[in-house]
Amino acid sequence: MGRSFHLSDATTSYVGVEVRSRVWPTATDYWDGNWLIGIVQIAAGPWHGRYQATLRANELAEFHDQLQRLYKDKEAPPAQFDSMEPWLQFTVERSDRLGHLRVAGRAQAEPFFEGHNILQFVLELDQTYLPGVLDELAQILIEFPVIGSPSDKTV
Repeated sequence: MGRSFHLSDATTSYVGVEVRSRVWPTATDYWDGNWLIGIVQIAAGPWHGRYQATLRANELAEFHDQLQRLYKDKEAPPAQFDSMEPWLQFTVERSDRLGHLRVAGRAQAEPFFEGHNILQFVLELDQTYLPGVLDELAQILIEFPVIGSPSDKTV
């Protein structure tokens, strides 16, 4: 089925991921079972695009937890999404005390070719959009929960 999240200003700027499936649906260990096939979508000013990427369920879970702390605590550190393979990295941080957020990151459609097809982006958002994003991330994690723990050993 698939689920998605979008950090968006509800107009033309956003970064989002649609999770389509697990890479190895029968895997039951942490290291293989958490790989996901996703579609990264970005719009920043006049630039926009989408590409397929392999991300991990644990990366989405860590980002959800960090983003929730950022939303609830004005003194919390920035929330970071940092994929194991360099498909997508971005940080969400407070840009002022009025509830504005800055999303700054890098998207790379060909992560194993250094310097190829890279988009660096900065989006300015309002924190009022975060509850919806947190709900979207929670729904992704219900459909694609983290499997196992890093101490799992494969045979």
